[in-house]
Amino acid sequence: MSWYPLGHGDKSLINEPVFVQLGQKYGKTPAQVILRWHTQVNFAVIPGSRNVDHIKDNLNILDFTLTDEELKEIAKLDKGVRYYHRTDEQLKQFAGWRPQFERQQTVFNLS
Repeated sequence: MSWYPLGHGDKSLINEPVFVQLGQKYGKTPAQVILRWHTQVNFAVIPGSRNVDHIKDNLNILDFTLTDEELKEIAKLDKGVRYYHRTDEQLKQFAGWRPQFERQQTVFNLS
């Protein structure tokens, strides 16, 4: 699962030459190339944005396919940097989270 697949706005990631070049080749933004890579290697992608245009762009990634060679070039970029960090306490809270409707006890009157 890819949290912050666009590096939480990390310009050094977005401006990587391989993403810029592939964006030009496919008529896409570097961000769209990154998201396409994530989906094409079967990662669940959770990009976030409050900008409507960015949200639309994030969804407009299914009309091109990266080649096997391009996928390999992108995979070489692994710099061991994580953009999503969580503490053990946060993980415990996340695992224990329940939606409001599950926390309330509903009593039904069937008479």
